[in-house]
Amino acid sequence: AADAGYGSRFHVEQGTAWVIRRMTLQMLGPARNHEDLDIATWISHFARVRGGREYIVQNARTGETVAKGVAEWVYMDRQKMTPVALPRDIGVAFDVPGAPLGVYEPPVTEPSNNGSEFVMERTAEWHEADSMGHVNNAVYADWLDDAMRQAQEELGWGVKALRERGLQLRGEHYNLNYKQAAVPGDRLRIATRIEGESERLLAVRQSVATEEGVELLSASNVYGWQTSEGEEAVGVKREG
Repeated sequence: AADAGYGSRFHVEQGTAWVIRRMTLQMLGPARNHEDLDIATWISHFARVRGGREYIVQNARTGETVAKGVAEWVYMDRQKMTPVALPRDIGVAFDVPGAPLGVYEPPVTEPSNNGSEFVMERTAEWHEADSMGHVNNAVYADWLDDAMRQAQEELGWGVKALRERGLQLRGEHYNLNYKQAAVPGDRLRIATRIEGESERLLAVRQSVATEEGVELLSASNVYGWQTSEGEEAVGVKREG
């Protein structure tokens, strides 16, 4: 965006900003320490106040795809935090003829018999906020992952127990739906419920809400059993 003339200075002058509305991520393989990565991004579409952007992360040496994703961004008035029409020339500046639109459907699991809900409470911190004073979009994924780890502990899958078995439970597919922004000082409730399960996958429904019950984000994520080396693990018998 900066290279095309739509960097920070442009947004300050126009009083605008891009905000993520939805994000889907597929984690297809491990990115290990010291590996060089190639990251590419391109526009998939523009429409009124919205823009779609896709991403792919590849191992620079092998060409293996490590992760890919698609995001829906909304163009906002920086002060009012309401959508505004896209600049007239932005479609021309970012047009990528023939750019692919990937498939981001989640892995299929069978419905789970575990209907328990696990709740984590936390407070949004100042160091988690972006330049507009709102919690950065990337932080929510960390919150959800923390909540999932706490649920694991309650189910008897704590980090120590899994490490002894040479296993880990890693996020492989994230579908995040941002509804409202959290700000520093907000007291939050993160709910986690396991909705599906297969031989090596767990489908998880999560939400982030204020203590008054206002939902800020909903998510449908899929976690997968892996070995400590990042390879797929099958036949894992969960306890509890």
